[in-house]
Amino acid sequence: MRSMETSMRFWITGSLGLLAIGAAATANAKVVTTIVNASYYNTPFTIDVGGMNNLTLSTIDKSAFSFSPAAVATGGGLEVTSLGFPFYSSPMPSVFFANRGGDIGPTTFIGFSSFATPTTIQYSGAESILGFRFDNGRGTQYGYADLAGSNLHGYRVESTPGASVAIGSVPEPAAWAMMIGGFGFVGAGMRSRRSAAVTA
Repeated sequence: MRSMETSMRFWITGSLGLLAIGAAATANAKVVTTIVNASYYNTPFTIDVGGMNNLTLSTIDKSAFSFSPAAVATGGGLEVTSLGFPFYSSPMPSVFFANRGGDIGPTTFIGFSSFATPTTIQYSGAESILGFRFDNGRGTQYGYADLAGSNLHGYRVESTPGASVAIGSVPEPAAWAMMIGGFGFVGAGMRSRRSAAVTA
């Protein structure tokens, strides 16, 4: 019984240690995550990153499918990832798979373009990552929006100019609540076992 309690204690301590290491790495990377969970099916949604740099998501192709593709327009000097020359005669906004890994930054293999009017993003009906870059006078910063069809989960921005931002889905509030609740249940279980051992 004691060895099970000891191993459980090591597991919890190790898990908390890994969380602390991950939090420290995130703090050093200076990635700012904003959870939104908003629909832009009927009303456009604008992400403002300062310095008049922004991108507006909307739905202009309201087809019968449950996941209509997103459309994007940019303002200021903000540009989004796009395929252009030599692949197409004109640039078009492009997204990545949300779980592909990699990053958005100086080495992103496709280009960046601005779009003055709402332009449909092909293949954005499923979970997608739309990369962007902008300059607020401190150098080029990179970020991405995590979207699916007509819904924006959130967005991330790397606050260090010139640094890439790693691709990963923006966690939903429910996921964070489940993880925190899980730690609470484990802690409560450990406490009740400890009090049972003391009374025996």
